[in-house]
Amino acid sequence: MDYNSGYSRKMHVRCFLMVFAVIIHGVGFAQLVVDSIGSNLVSDHTGGYLGTGVSFADFNGDGIDDLSFGHHSGDLKFYIGENDGFVPIDLNLETPNAESKGLLWADIDNDGDQDLFTTFRMAPNKLWINQGDMVMVDVSATCGIAQDNRRSFGPAFGDFDRDGLLDLFVSTYGYPVDMPQGNELYRNLGDGQFEDVTEAMGMGGMNLQSFQASWIDADRDGWLDLHVVRDRLIYPNLFYHNKGLETGEATFVEEAALRGVDVAINCMSTSPHDFDRDGDLDLFVAGGLEGNELLENTGDGFYTNVTTELVAMYEVCWSGQWLDINADGWEELHVATGLADYVDYPAVLMNNPNEPDELFLNAGGNFMPPGTLFQAESTLTYATATGDYNGDGFIDFVSHKIGTSPEIRQSIPNGNNAMLILLHGTESNADAVGSKIELWAGSDYWYRETYCGEGYLAQNSRWEHFGLANHTTVDSIKVHWPQGSMETWYNVEVQATLELTEGISCAPNCLGCTYQGACNYDPDASTDDGSCDVSCLIADLVCGTGLIWNLETAQCESPCPADLTGDNQVDVADLLVMLGAFASFCP
Repeated sequence: MDYNSGYSRKMHVRCFLMVFAVIIHGVGFAQLVVDSIGSNLVSDHTGGYLGTGVSFADFNGDGIDDLSFGHHSGDLKFYIGENDGFVPIDLNLETPNAESKGLLWADIDNDGDQDLFTTFRMAPNKLWINQGDMVMVDVSATCGIAQDNRRSFGPAFGDFDRDGLLDLFVSTYGYPVDMPQGNELYRNLGDGQFEDVTEAMGMGGMNLQSFQASWIDADRDGWLDLHVVRDRLIYPNLFYHNKGLETGEATFVEEAALRGVDVAINCMSTSPHDFDRDGDLDLFVAGGLEGNELLENTGDGFYTNVTTELVAMYEVCWSGQWLDINADGWEELHVATGLADYVDYPAVLMNNPNEPDELFLNAGGNFMPPGTLFQAESTLTYATATGDYNGDGFIDFVSHKIGTSPEIRQSIPNGNNAMLILLHGTESNADAVGSKIELWAGSDYWYRETYCGEGYLAQNSRWEHFGLANHTTVDSIKVHWPQGSMETWYNVEVQATLELTEGISCAPNCLGCTYQGACNYDPDASTDDGSCDVSCLIADLVCGTGLIWNLETAQCESPCPADLTGDNQVDVADLLVMLGAFASFCP
């Protein structure tokens, strides 16, 4: 290829969606249509080389997806999701005057808010720690990440050693002629500190020419593996298999050829997803004119090439994203097409007048032209991301396309049901990255893994979107947490949003006392089971100080009737009082 050419989303925020969530499936018309709201945002993608990143994740903790855009001269753009739109916010970040690439929001210190990591091309990478209320402190120089001028591209967070802290991998596009560099793997030590373990974990090597990587559990053994894509036909992709199940600690062995993922194309990105819904992660890898490839997991972490002429495309492709536009339970595949050139805006649009993205309809695990689902428009796109900005339960889409503004598309509700699930880790990392979700409804089954960094220079919403077709009840939801525990929630009514917390396996239907004034109030209970004990309230209101209400005798009593002296203990003095009153008559 020629390269010279804070708080969680609450149900009342989206209460109107409860009506939507129980609509019976009908014959509806679904589309992913352009929303004019995008033209009101400034992304300023008018320069740079091979694109810059986008995040569609909630960074201020209000439960609503926000937008973050990279920039060719470091002027990052941030927008808070609000009132079915976006409002700009200045985070007062000092950035180098250099081209930013990937940007990821993640709670790296498990303190309940989102920190920001951003990679740069020809400048040091940056890490800001959120001190609360979006007060961002630059710790780049002291946190342990490399601070030389690098050609960094896509970052990805994942807890590869299962210690409850998010570790970091950074893809690097090094050249042997002027800047021999390798990829970077950092172990999270806690308190915002990282340790470079690239060589120790067997991921060393110079000039690997990597754009992006994904943390996935390909063989479902509970330990995250790493799939790394590489550019150029002479450089096959890499697959680092985590042998933690065998060794008891994270140990990586490169097994791309063994597992059938040593694809040698001009590879831009990898997008894992269980497209055929058989309980394992398949891989879409975007390539250039030699074609994309679709790799199907055989169930044990080994892969078979199942690419069709339709999916191959034979264009310069960058980000691949999975999204269930019509909420029928099968996720479509969106592929961004662009170019391999410097962005010279607006001349670049005139030199490439017709470059529409592609969308492939997933019809039961088979891909077809999208029909009316997607009306392609000519855009030059590198990074794309998915989320639900308007809270209607249907997945939306943002393209950080070349131009002054992004393209935002919304899925139009069609009568199908959908649900957004957000996981909270307690023993595991706070964002629950690396969790697995298994969902059963009737004879239907879905499998997901949660990521932080996916597609080309992209971050999708942390709310996992499930299109459920005509299902109004989910029989069970099973979550495999990154630390290894597993919990199951049964008979869950389909609702717009559902938050599940590690260690509270009865939610959202926890039985218990929900009255806050009761003696046995259960803060985790959502459904009252009639067990509330209000004896402590009656004692305060009826009996007065120092007495309790006896439910059996229905009267006020002293909690210690033998304490005749009132000194809160029973001793000889109480015995003398009793003996002194012995044989006397009561009035």
